[in-house]
Amino acid sequence: MEDIIQDMNHWVSGWVDWNLALDLTGGPNWARNFVDAAVIVNATADEFYKQPMFYALGHFSKFVPEGSVRVQVNLSTNTGIQAVAFRAPGGCLVIIFYNRYNRDIPVTISDSDTGSFQITVTRRSFNTILYW
Repeated sequence: MEDIIQDMNHWVSGWVDWNLALDLTGGPNWARNFVDAAVIVNATADEFYKQPMFYALGHFSKFVPEGSVRVQVNLSTNTGIQAVAFRAPGGCLVIIFYNRYNRDIPVTISDSDTGSFQITVTRRSFNTILYW
C-alpha cells in the first residue's frame, strides 16, 4: 500500500504489481527472486490465499476509476499517515489515507470550497473519503 501511495504522489501514470499470483515458495519468476504476491497459490491443495496486497489493489480499483487525475494533497503535520488524492470523472474528490501504525490517528481535512471536517484513520488500515 505504501508503495502505491508514494509512487502515485510522484507522478506515475499507473501502478502494476510485479506478480499478482505466485506459488508457496514465491515463484516462479524469471529473476529467481522469490517474493510475495497479492495471491498465493497452493497447487497441491487446489487452494489460493488472498494476501493484504490483494485488498489494497481492490481498494484502489474500486475508488479510483479510469480517467481519474491525481491532485495534490498536503499533510500539515507529521502523524505518520500517508495520503493520496484524485479527482475522479464527474468531479468527485477521492482521498485515500494509509495508517500503518498500531494506533488510531485523527486527521482534519481542510478544503477551501467545503470547509473542514475530522476523521479518525483507524490503526493499521486504509480509509477512503469521497466528496463533491
